[in-house]
Amino acid sequence: MAMALGLAAPLAALAGCSQPIQVPVAPTGFNVLLRPELDDRVEGVYPDLLRQLGQALGCEFTFPVVPRARVALMFFEAKEADIFVPASRTAERDLKALFVPMLRLTPSLITLASRPLAVNDVAGLLQAKTALRGAMVRSYTWGDEYEALMRQLVAEKRIDFVADLRTVSQMLRSGRVDFTILPPTLLYSALQEPGAVAAAAKEGALAFTREFRFTALRGLPRSEVGAYLSRQTLTANDLQLLREGLGRAARDGSLMRSLQRYYPAEVLRQDVQIIAN
Repeated sequence: MAMALGLAAPLAALAGCSQPIQVPVAPTGFNVLLRPELDDRVEGVYPDLLRQLGQALGCEFTFPVVPRARVALMFFEAKEADIFVPASRTAERDLKALFVPMLRLTPSLITLASRPLAVNDVAGLLQAKTALRGAMVRSYTWGDEYEALMRQLVAEKRIDFVADLRTVSQMLRSGRVDFTILPPTLLYSALQEPGAVAAAAKEGALAFTREFRFTALRGLPRSEVGAYLSRQTLTANDLQLLREGLGRAARDGSLMRSLQRYYPAEVLRQDVQIIAN
């Protein structure tokens, strides 16, 4: 309620969205969850935040569930979606839609703590050549520098692309690969049991940080994450309303409160930085 009251006053003059806002989603750890016990209701950090925002702005959000790769396709290519969130910012995407920055995530080099790598920067990872293999989730991106690194690793045949985060963790644990590059929050949420969502246990967070080692790679900056808004499917008024509302949700603490509902502080400290300006 506090969030709704805080947002409503300065934005009320725009009188709500002119149409239901289409936000296709795919299950992505705690960011987007399907609740089987609630007829597959869509919840998680971003659906929860948008529903709160909708109450404040007078907007209705709908969340069609599709495969991960189709989310970007629906938004950028087919023009069948109004918002793509959460989304990492890239120069190519900026040419196609309006980006609203909300937070920065650290795409870290993640290894098993029992098999750490003596690598602290992008150059060191590349110089390791075929000695080190990685597993990455297909269709994930963490900015232009990440894309450049992936192109080099793919050219050297050192990357296995997989469909989901659980497969990444299985490959790390089995020794089939040596590393992945991800924000730690994503891997953490993918490994939690669905029933443990309401209060992510401190024990689980500590076990996670004991099992895996996280290294911020020099040469791989924080990834700017937020929402892309469609200039093709949204009216000018809806675009303005949503842009201001999403930006304010980051600045006023609403986004952080939504994150804290699902992630323990120990995990958030690893890689989350809210964009407050």
